[in-house]
Amino acid sequence: MRITRTLEYFLVVVMLGALVACSKPVTFMDLNGDPVSLASDNDQWLALNFWAEWCDPCREEIPELNELANDGQVRVLGVDFDSSQGDSLIKKAKALDIRFPVLQESPMTALNEPPPQVLPATYIISPEGKVVTKLFGPQTRKSLEEQINKLSKHQLQENSSNG
Repeated sequence: MRITRTLEYFLVVVMLGALVACSKPVTFMDLNGDPVSLASDNDQWLALNFWAEWCDPCREEIPELNELANDGQVRVLGVDFDSSQGDSLIKKAKALDIRFPVLQESPMTALNEPPPQVLPATYIISPEGKVVTKLFGPQTRKSLEEQINKLSKHQLQENSSNG
């Protein structure tokens, strides 16, 4: 009897530890080696963009993403579809004039999402770090801002009806 009770307590402690470990925000490294979290500390939405050097629509979209990132209302992160590393990744980002942070690895496993099959692909991620929608094809600063405003309003309505 005593062994069973001890085992039950042990399992509860292990399960609680696992839950706490799972709730920590996952961080990734950008090209500068700085840690980047997908969740936001200040309620900002995130546009996670997959690009490739050989993708012409990606090249057309990058200036729009640079503008969006520069504005500061929405965080923008990039991911090289071809999974380049090190100097190769740095050279590609410079050649495309990407001015927003580029991750050294894809966060899709951490997001429980399959990698995109079409480029360009932009995943809109809530301030809590959850994928809310996926956009395929080239986006503009305006189209992304409109999409995020719509999602943000929807989330506010949902939260007020649940609260």
